[in-house]
Amino acid sequence: MLATLLLAILPIVVTLGLGYWAGWRQQFPGNTSDVLIQLVMVYALPLSLFGGILTLKRRVILQNLPVAAWLAVGMLGGLIVLVILQRLGGQNLSSATLNALSIASPSVPFMGTSVLLIVFGRISVLLVALGGLYMNLIQVPVSVFLLTLVDKDATATRWQLMWRTLLVSSRQPVVWAPILAFTLNLIGFSLPTRWLTLFTEFGQAAGGVALFAIGLILAAHQLKLTWPIIRNVSLKNLGLPLIIWLGMHLMGTALLTQQLVVITLAIPTAAIPTMLAVRQQLPADDYVATQLLSTVLAPITMGVLMLGLRIV
Repeated sequence: MLATLLLAILPIVVTLGLGYWAGWRQQFPGNTSDVLIQLVMVYALPLSLFGGILTLKRRVILQNLPVAAWLAVGMLGGLIVLVILQRLGGQNLSSATLNALSIASPSVPFMGTSVLLIVFGRISVLLVALGGLYMNLIQVPVSVFLLTLVDKDATATRWQLMWRTLLVSSRQPVVWAPILAFTLNLIGFSLPTRWLTLFTEFGQAAGGVALFAIGLILAAHQLKLTWPIIRNVSLKNLGLPLIIWLGMHLMGTALLTQQLVVITLAIPTAAIPTMLAVRQQLPADDYVATQLLSTVLAPITMGVLMLGLRIV
C-alpha cells in the first residue's frame, strides 16, 4: 500500500515542484501557463480521451454506470446543495455559487490524467472524460446562469447566456471528443490496442504538462489563509468526498466504485471559479488561494483517503 501511495503522490509533488521552481526562477514568459493549458485542453487531452475510450471494452463502460451516477451526485448534486446551504447561511448568490463550484469541481482534466492513471490504470480515462463532461456541460452553464441572477436587469438575457455558454463548451475538443468516442464505442466500434499509440504519442503528455502549468501558476501567486478559504479547501479535499463515500457505503456500493468516485472527487479544485469570477468582474483572490491550498494539501488528503479505501 505504501508503494502505491508513493507512486500516485510523488509524480504530483515532483512535477508541480518542477513547475513551481521554473516559475520562481522566471524561466518562462508570464503567459506560459496559459499556453500550456491551451495545449493540453485543445490537443493532448482530447487525443488521450478519444483513443483511451475507444480501446475500452463496451462492457467495461456499461459496468461502470454506477461510477457515472455517483460522480454526478458528487459534482452536480453537490453543487446545487452547497449553493442552497450557503444561501441559507447568509452568503450572497455570487459568493455562494463560486464557493460551491470550488468545492464540487475537481480539476479532473488537468490532474486526473496523471494521478488516476497511476492509481487505477486504463479505467482512469473514463473518470477523466466523465468529470470533464459534467464540468463543462453542466456545472459551468448552471453557474453562469446563477451568477446572472444577481443582475436584476438581465432577466431577458440570462437564459440566452446560459445556452450560449453551453454551446461554446460543447464546441471544445475536450468535450466533443469523448462524447464522440463514447458514441462510437457503444454502437460497437472499437480501436485495436496496437493503434492506441496514434493518440497516446502526444496525448500521454497531457497529465505532466498540466501539472507543470499548475506549478507555474502556484509560483505566480502568494498563498493566503482566511477562514472561508480553509473551509472551502476542507470541504473540497475531504468533506465532500467523505460524504459521498458514506452515502455509497450505506447503499452497499461495490468497493471499486467507492474507490473510483471518492479519489476522483478528492482531486484539487479546478480553476473554473477563478475564471468565472474574473469574467463577472468579481474579486477572485479567494478562489485563487483556494485552488493553491487545495493543490498543496492534495498529496496528504488524497493519501489519507487512499489508505481508508484500502487502495493497494
